[in-house]
Formats: sequence, C-alpha cells, structure tokens
Amino acid sequence: MSKVFLTDNKYSRKVVIFFLAMVILFSVVCETLYCLGGSEWLVALLMWIPAISAIIASFISIKENGEKYSFKYHRSLIGIRLSHIKYILMGVIIPFIYIFIPYRIYWTMHPENFGYTGVAFSVVLKDLALYTVISVFISLITALGEEIGWRGFMLPALLESIGVIKAFIIVGLFWCLWHFPLLIWGGYMEGTPLWCGLIAFVLCIFPVSIIAAILTIKSQSVWPAAFLHAAHNAYDQAVFGVITYGDDKMYYVSETGFITIICAWVVAIIMLYFYKPWKEDNGRLL
Repeated sequence: MSKVFLTDNKYSRKVVIFFLAMVILFSVVCETLYCLGGSEWLVALLMWIPAISAIIASFISIKENGEKYSFKYHRSLIGIRLSHIKYILMGVIIPFIYIFIPYRIYWTMHPENFGYTGVAFSVVLKDLALYTVISVFISLITALGEEIGWRGFMLPALLESIGVIKAFIIVGLFWCLWHFPLLIWGGYMEGTPLWCGLIAFVLCIFPVSIIAAILTIKSQSVWPAAFLHAAHNAYDQAVFGVITYGDDKMYYVSETGFITIICAWVVAIIMLYFYKPWKEDNGRLL
C-alpha cells in the first residue's frame, strides 16, 4: 500500500485552526444569508468556501515552512495532483452502487412511485445515460470546492498530526455538521422529522467520508474524492431522486434513507478491510 501523502510536517496546528476558523466564519455568513431567503448561487459559493479557506491557509503554511513559492508546490498542499484513472473510475462507480441499490429496492417495494414503471430498461438507459454523465460533470464544479478543503487540505493536515483513525473521525463529523444549518433551516433533505433526518444524515454521510478519504490516500490526489462527491450528488439529486415519488421515500433512499445508510456502511467497511488505510508499507500505525 502506498504511504499517506504529505506526512513530513507541512501543516502546523496554527494553519489547521486558521483553516477551520475561516470555514466556520464564512460558512455561517453564507448559510445565514441563504436561509434568510438568499439566492441559490449562495449554495454554490458555500461549497467553495472550504477550497478558498484551504488555498489561503496553504499560503500561510508555505511561509511558515520557509519554502520558495511555486504553483506546483502550492497545488500539492491542497491535493491537486494527477490521479490514476482507476481511482477516478472508482469515485464514479462506488456511489452508483450505494445510491442505486436503495432506489432499486424502493422501486421494487413501491413500483407506483417509480417514474419509469412499465418502461423497457433500454428506454430508461437511453433517457438517463447521457444526462447522468452531464450531471456528474456539472456537479463536479461545486463538489471540487468542498473536496479541496475536506480531503485535499484538512485530511492530510490531520493525518500528519493525529493519524488515520482520528483524522477520519474528525473530517467525517466536521463534514456532516457543516451541513446542519441547511438541514435545519435551509430545506435540504426534507421528508423526515428533523431529529430523524439529522441522525440519518450523519449515519449516511460519515461512511461516505471514509470512502472518499481512502480514495484520496490511495490516489495521493483529491480528484477521486471530488468525482465521488459529484457522482453522489448527481445520482441522488439529479437522476434517481427526480424519477422517484412517494411521501415516504426519504426514509428509504437518498441521504436520510436507512437502505442507503446500510449500503454506504457496507461499502466503507469493505474498503477499510481491503485497503487498511491505518497502516503504511511497514505496518506502522499512523
């Protein structure tokens, strides 16, 4: 297994705290404006706040380390590196597995709530294939903004100081909690009681964070996580969610559905078992 990238003291505690403070401050402002009735473009801006914060914090890191500025070095601090195509493909295929299976089960349970009931699969594929691909790339525009912050900067910074297990927990929980204002006041993922939706959202998104972190560590790049995030949003919100009806669907599918939670955890556990990200080549715990 390849070693975790950037584990040679590139990030100080001050830089990490500065990054988190910027994310929290700017996100609170942006989320408040949106929840008070602001334009939808505020959501796109919100998703780029982690990246903006990471870029600014990485400038401080460069200065602290006494490094001569170079664009290539700066990119490396926020995870913008080339990735092997297999990890990009994994980033696109894995969310299809844990997003599609719950929807397929729900359609079987409630065929009347499936928008293509009685339609040949070839027709469904023809209608959705190109649209799905386009949706993933459109979603990538905003998903990249989050992933540069979460997996490109925050993850390696925490891996460097506290190790894999604690880093996975902190990044995953922070990512979940960062969505809470939109879940509570912004109308995001409606369809269940608030208390149920908040708990279910954390249970669903936390294993997704683990999957994204493993892909980042294995690829040494933020791109697979960005594609995973984009594909996740596209499959759920722009494709399968649009052709699925039913007042109870959010209990079964999407980011609050118990079937999605089960599928996401199964995939995360399988990836943890096979990739064992808490070990380096020599087996030393990070």
